[in-house]
Amino acid sequence: MRLIPSKPLSCLGTAVAAVVIGGVVLVGCDVVDLDEFDGADLSLPTGEDEESPGADPSADPSPEEEAASSYGLPESCEAAGAADVVGDLAPGPVLAEESGAIEGIDDAEQLTCSFSDGSTEPGTPVFTLVFTSNADPSANPDVVRVPGAEAEMNWEVDVDVDVDTYRNDDTDELGGDLEYVGTVDGSSRQLFLSLPGDFYVAAIAFGEDVAREDLERVVMTAAERVRG
Repeated sequence: MRLIPSKPLSCLGTAVAAVVIGGVVLVGCDVVDLDEFDGADLSLPTGEDEESPGADPSADPSPEEEAASSYGLPESCEAAGAADVVGDLAPGPVLAEESGAIEGIDDAEQLTCSFSDGSTEPGTPVFTLVFTSNADPSANPDVVRVPGAEAEMNWEVDVDVDVDTYRNDDTDELGGDLEYVGTVDGSSRQLFLSLPGDFYVAAIAFGEDVAREDLERVVMTAAERVRG
């Protein structure tokens, strides 16, 4: 026996549905005689092997979300291991530490660890390691300040600088990007590492000839130290 619908069946969705009506199987929009499927298992699926309706594959955090939650502002320069990270690049044993909220930027905080010989005279060599949360120091010249009357970052002055934004294998692993800013006269070299979760690590050398590779080592090592 064949059941032929008086009107065309409409297909609702992409899955093929099988329904048994009066000894005839309706598959999708077609009509198939049961005699052609003699001995075949035409039972409907029970749903036991199907994924639970409440399961959400997207509920698992993405690698970017996991990375974003793994960086946090250290409580102090000692907790960040700043002295070990900077090492021989420090021009002196004196550490000036500042921490707290950044004025004028909501929810932004910063920890600054500056190493020098203790002098505050203009031109005194200073190496600074900076951790910043919720504010991009490379885009906000007034965010980072270091000891010394002439050491404050201020790109409004007439100084020629070289700027280079790039990535490497280490930044790919950390999920970040690098931005290098150096004055042509060599008086200032700065490297900013931007990380997921609006977190930044910067290494800034004033008054000393520090190679970019050394700055990279500092920011990468510092980022690893504060990574959860």
